[in-house]
Amino acid sequence: MKKILVISAVTTILLSACGNQNLLPLEEKSTDLSDKNHEIKLENQELKNDINKKEKQLKSLNIDKKNTDQAKKNQKISGYLDASSEYYNEVTNIIKDYNRIDQEVIKNKKDKDIVERLDVLIEDHKSAIDSYKMTLDKEIIKKDEQLKAQDKDIQKLQQDINKAFMSIQTGYKKEKKEEIQKGREMLMNLQIKTEKDKQTNY
Repeated sequence: MKKILVISAVTTILLSACGNQNLLPLEEKSTDLSDKNHEIKLENQELKNDINKKEKQLKSLNIDKKNTDQAKKNQKISGYLDASSEYYNEVTNIIKDYNRIDQEVIKNKKDKDIVERLDVLIEDHKSAIDSYKMTLDKEIIKKDEQLKAQDKDIQKLQQDINKAFMSIQTGYKKEKKEEIQKGREMLMNLQIKTEKDKQTNY
């Protein structure tokens, strides 16, 4: 009986020892897995942070691009408005120059000096048209209805001024009062529509 008890006790001790030895590697593996899982979570979080950071950078770049594009567009619009304003100023000065000789034109004496001054006025207006056209950005005008309308007004004004001066010049050279008067009336009835939608009569 004693032998049986001793054998049982030894067996229990041996089993316990074996059990503890088998559990130890499992516990180590479990700890390793837990550490690796924690590392993976940290890596995932870092990846998420990197992705968020890059998304913000991309968004910021897109905003910068839009702002840059808008700035370029605004610059082109501003350039066009400056060009149209300069044309209006030149036209105003040209018509003022004509007004200085208008009384001599009415006399219709075919004076050589007046003929030359009329030629100069026509050339000055041609130069003003060329300067205006050189600064035009057709693409920006096509995309902006207000600029498109203003450009159309300017083109009509250019044609009207040309017709008026040519009529006056032809009438003066050929001593035809009706032709001179026709051109003078065209000049007096000119209307300039500015970007502020105000009209100026000369």
